[in-house]
Amino acid sequence: MDGSTFTSRRLEGRIMLKSILMVWVLAQNMVLTEQAYQDYLGYRKVDEGVVPAELARAIERPELAGRPFMTMMPATGPQVGIRVIQGGAQGYQPMKRVGWSAIELLVKDPEQLKRNLEGSLFRHLQGPDFLTEQQNILAMQVSGPNRQLFYLTHMLDPSKSFLQPEPSPAQVGHTFIMVMGSQDISASLEFWQAHFSNDVVGPIPYRIGVLSEAYDLPVETQHQLALVSMVDGYGIEIDQYPKEATSVPAPKNERGGVILVSLKVDPSGLKARLPWALSYKNDEGEEEGGVVILPSGTPIEVSFTEPLLPAAIE
Repeated sequence: MDGSTFTSRRLEGRIMLKSILMVWVLAQNMVLTEQAYQDYLGYRKVDEGVVPAELARAIERPELAGRPFMTMMPATGPQVGIRVIQGGAQGYQPMKRVGWSAIELLVKDPEQLKRNLEGSLFRHLQGPDFLTEQQNILAMQVSGPNRQLFYLTHMLDPSKSFLQPEPSPAQVGHTFIMVMGSQDISASLEFWQAHFSNDVVGPIPYRIGVLSEAYDLPVETQHQLALVSMVDGYGIEIDQYPKEATSVPAPKNERGGVILVSLKVDPSGLKARLPWALSYKNDEGEEEGGVVILPSGTPIEVSFTEPLLPAAIE
């Protein structure tokens, strides 16, 4: 999104969000998902493990304790992981519930990527289209192997955008924006204002085609949208969902998509108090991060110190 579209304001909080580290997403079939991410996104598996029981409880998904996961990363460029967990349900429908709704990746050529995805487990939804009158941002929307929603975005000149993300040399690069839906965008922004010192733009009325389509609304419908920017060129988009949107967690037969996002936080925020659902502490008892539940019921994981990801593979 172009910076000229928005007016920003500094939130007077205590903690500075820096970047997105990890996106946790449910999958019905781990093998097919790995193959699709590898063949069509150029991602590769860098580690695997099982979901810790305490984390599963903290994000109110106790059934995920001990479930296998794998972490996929871009071939090159900024290393933001997509952690795929065994546990998706066939009844999952994107954007029908509040919470994390879409993964936005930087890509080099949406038009070519659209052609490359033909015949794959990725289903084309909309675009590519320019998002602003400045025609600096060209974006396409697709659903992935497990119906997770992807925004595939190319910035002609990142320096002219509000976030100014670091360009990726990969054809399909890293996650630079996470999109979440809220039943009360004002309450969501009040939470960010109380706890984080990042810039926020909006809310402003904005046409979100895939959201209107999910609720059978006219294509010209405008939804309230706000963007929380991070200092390293990342962002969190918050969309006001229609009143028909339901809360999280979903019934077990409808669970899927993104269930958690891990964020890097400036260490100077170590003394700030957050309403932890789970707190990580070092041997001296000092907080190093943890899990927080947002007003919408959406969980985030924050890290004050060591990265949550394996070292980048050159």
